Amino acid sequence: MKEKIRPLPQTKRLHWIDAARGAAILGIFMVNAPSFGSPYYMPGIDSPEWDSPLDTFLLGGIDIFFQASFYTLFSILFGFGMQLIFDSRKRDGIKPGWFLSRRMLVLLGLGAIHAFLIWHGDILFTYAIIGLLLIPFLYTPRWVLLTMIPVLLVPVVLLLTVSTLALSMLGEGMDEMLSSTMDITSKLTAYGNGTYTDILQQNIADWSMSNGVGGIIVGIFMLLPLMLLGAYLARTKLLHDPSANRRKLIWFTIITGFLFLVLKAGPYLIGAPLWLSYAQDYIGGPACALFYLSLITLLSNLPVFSWIARQLSYVGRMSLSNYLFQSVLMFVLFYGIGFGLYAEFSLLGFVCFVIGVFVIQVVLSRVWFRYFTFGPIEWLWRILTYGKIQPLRKKNEQRVS
Repeated sequence: MKEKIRPLPQTKRLHWIDAARGAAILGIFMVNAPSFGSPYYMPGIDSPEWDSPLDTFLLGGIDIFFQASFYTLFSILFGFGMQLIFDSRKRDGIKPGWFLSRRMLVLLGLGAIHAFLIWHGDILFTYAIIGLLLIPFLYTPRWVLLTMIPVLLVPVVLLLTVSTLALSMLGEGMDEMLSSTMDITSKLTAYGNGTYTDILQQNIADWSMSNGVGGIIVGIFMLLPLMLLGAYLARTKLLHDPSANRRKLIWFTIITGFLFLVLKAGPYLIGAPLWLSYAQDYIGGPACALFYLSLITLLSNLPVFSWIARQLSYVGRMSLSNYLFQSVLMFVLFYGIGFGLYAEFSLLGFVCFVIGVFVIQVVLSRVWFRYFTFGPIEWLWRILTYGKIQPLRKKNEQRVS
């Protein structure tokens, strides 16, 4: 490539979007940590070990405020970011489709390493595949983006309807069937006491069950609409100028907040019929994500809240590095070839662990950006995308505390 590659100027960054991305990393971590470090965290199924009143309270809080909310937020922001990069590369005279395709293929490789060698709960591998499918839509008019969202959701609605009918026929035996599918004993043996080969074998089995080809196909119809929504929001520039769009954002926050509270908290207030349990994640999750996104955008320029948003933005600017750091840390901490703390943490221990590690990540991310322009994995991503070394260190006049 002959074009001069230059990063998006820091003054043009939408720091509230970076803050939302940082919040998404925290939320994903809150769900991932107990899934990574224990076989007992099974969303939607009563835990055989965590059954105290405190555990019930914490599980409910994670379910309402975190489960299915932050990976959806990250999906929306993923599409938002791809649209911004598409527009930026197009202005620079670089073929945006070619550029984003290379970028997604590199992410696919990073995701494969993470998914198969570290943790089966990886999202990068699936995101890269769906990101490749998103690229053609970035060339289309804005109305096409909006129209395709409900079109792609039709198969999901049909699948959920059939699943709801099938599960209602199975009745109470479903929980036992799911519990047996999630073989706690094999996980305790492989992750807690096994060799690296044992861990890899169990990891591949778990990935095949939770993701696999079928999981990726379902993920396409679930996540591609969210990425399309993110691209649409980037096109409308609703989030580009919070002051100018304040009234719209307030109404957007009120509406999505209402849907979030009704659908996510509903099962705990009126009981959990099967249809509402599905609506809790598949409708309430995106509503919650949009609520968080609009709320962070509104609050990010207000006193006190602006400082919090700024701290979150440091994590968000190197979200890939922080996400992978969390997995590597948990791999070393929990698995038997490391410190062997698998299934040793209480649920409260996981919550404290997540908060403590995330605070450290905020501090480290802030210090990192005093001296460097990109996160370390983001820098590697750029090198592999462009095929040449990219500048990393800031010049002295660019450094800020």
